[in-house]
Amino acid sequence: MRRAWSLVAGAGLRRAPVWIGMAAIVALSWYYLSSMGGSHSMMHGGAAGHAGMPMGGNGAVSLWTTFGMWAVMMMAMMLPTVAPSTLVFARLSARRDPGRENGATAAYVAGYAAPWIAYAVLAALMQWALTHALLLDPMARSTSTVLSAAILLVAGIYQWLTLKSACLSRCRTPLAFFMANWRDGRAGAFGLGMRHGGYCVGCCWALMAVMFVVGAMSLAWMGFIMLLVLGEKLIPASWRFDKAVGVAMVAAGLWIATGV
Repeated sequence: MRRAWSLVAGAGLRRAPVWIGMAAIVALSWYYLSSMGGSHSMMHGGAAGHAGMPMGGNGAVSLWTTFGMWAVMMMAMMLPTVAPSTLVFARLSARRDPGRENGATAAYVAGYAAPWIAYAVLAALMQWALTHALLLDPMARSTSTVLSAAILLVAGIYQWLTLKSACLSRCRTPLAFFMANWRDGRAGAFGLGMRHGGYCVGCCWALMAVMFVVGAMSLAWMGFIMLLVLGEKLIPASWRFDKAVGVAMVAAGLWIATGV
């Protein structure tokens, strides 16, 4: 028994740098977002954005800043949700290449983050376009009933589609995904992380789009949606949690559309 506990403790200590690094990134991301809470202009493109200033000059700076905010937001919201699969990956890596699992695990996490950074580019462009169309307020929240209802309806319906279920299944059962696609080395780990992150984007992109309805600057809604994503990954499929979330969003979309 003592030997077993010592082995577990030793493995935990070896992997500590990766977990500490992830925790630090998440903590710094949330701190940065909270510190930016009062700087509305940095998220919605400033007064110039509402004046319809064309991209270029300060407009380009605003777009770049908005991308930075979305990239930080993705790290704050999504890195906690990848912790379960990272634990599985680290254990598999330790068996395949003992003593070198930290480098591979870090590469896996970096690969996972890459598709979400790409998503941040699209989200920033969408925010920039909506802001210049005068459809977002300073909290990056929709001012249009039609837009809000449409986002919620699309996101809710997507929860029931086969594509959503296919992507979510890879997130719920990372062991099966890893065993079927494993590649040794850091490059292999990075590629595996990118593929897994891509499935996660495919699973959750619509949930993230709901931030435009509730306010992309809202820390409370960031945390709530993060918990929804984590719940979808951890709650058994038989509970049909993802479908329930879809029903709730469709109901909210219809409520907004009808003005009840």
